[in-house]
Amino acid sequence: MRIYYGAYWFLPASVGFINHLAQRHSLFLVTTQGAALEVGTQWREVIDPAVQVRCETRIKLKNPLYWWHRAVGVWQGISRFRCDLIHLQEVPDPFLLWMLVRVRRVPIVLTVHDPTPHLGEVGYLKYYHQRRAFIEAMRRRADHLITHGEDTRRQLLEACPDLAPERISVIPHGPRDFYRRWVPAGTAEQPGTVLFFGRINAYKGLGVLLEAWQRVTSWCPHAKLVIAGTGYDLAQHRERILGDPQCELIERFIPSEEVASLFARASVVVLPYVEATQSGVLAIALAFGKPAVVTSVGSLPEMVEDGVSGVVVPPKDADALASALTQLLVDDAWRRRIAEGIEQLLQSRFSWQHLAQMAEQVFLRAAEARRTR
Repeated sequence: MRIYYGAYWFLPASVGFINHLAQRHSLFLVTTQGAALEVGTQWREVIDPAVQVRCETRIKLKNPLYWWHRAVGVWQGISRFRCDLIHLQEVPDPFLLWMLVRVRRVPIVLTVHDPTPHLGEVGYLKYYHQRRAFIEAMRRRADHLITHGEDTRRQLLEACPDLAPERISVIPHGPRDFYRRWVPAGTAEQPGTVLFFGRINAYKGLGVLLEAWQRVTSWCPHAKLVIAGTGYDLAQHRERILGDPQCELIERFIPSEEVASLFARASVVVLPYVEATQSGVLAIALAFGKPAVVTSVGSLPEMVEDGVSGVVVPPKDADALASALTQLLVDDAWRRRIAEGIEQLLQSRFSWQHLAQMAEQVFLRAAEARRTR
């Protein structure tokens, strides 16, 4: 099969799929500089050399070159590459969506990461409402859709009730194991280190974590909380974080090479989300074999088995969160057992070979749906 893979966003989530699909199929990858840099400055080394790549430069929407770049990329994928199928990571780009909606001959598979904006996603909320008509038209046009969890699938059906449930398949997030290549030699785990990583917006539950952290430090006086990232919700907590000697704040965009070091040094990763779909942060934690404490929201509980490959606690429950973090920090044997559970998970239902086979089945279903339509 000849696959035009559009990862204008979410390239880190696509790397494993792209590399494993490339073992059996021909791929033409179209991405952007912004998405590529989330993989790393040497991102091209991560992608299988057999994959044809078009990386489009950062150009503002009002610049005519923006429209030209998008049109050329679509033309190359459909006409020059002669793709049999388009797989698109959903992007709120009205011109791109307008062009692809008009493509009738080629089947389209659309991966939807977030059916609607998260709580506190101020910037994306504006784009979503401005371009909602294009987004929903693309979802209707797709011959098949993918979400990364059953609960995310439920959210998509609630947001778009006219979609037929049988047109939506669930393929879990794969481990973002490419980050491991960036770990500096000699980097070791720092005992007692808890990592909170990513965009710091309201749905991430940072306030709940800080409330729980006061109790964790009373039981584990040598524990350290690393908060890495930036976002709209950070300002109201910054003073409290900076005033705690057992907290370290890294307030900026974290390049991939540094992401690798942060996860390699962490003992535990914490996701105290109050609302969610799925999580790339958890996918990185799994790739590093790090026990994660997650809340029972969205599809997060689908990515770990409570007590076996992670710990699941109720959302907005600081006591439960503090208890889980403390137990993981003080019980080395339990952490090791969870690391073993993660390894078994990565060799079975989260193996890239298995996930790529699931994607192939979806592609075949999409191609059949296009033929019958």
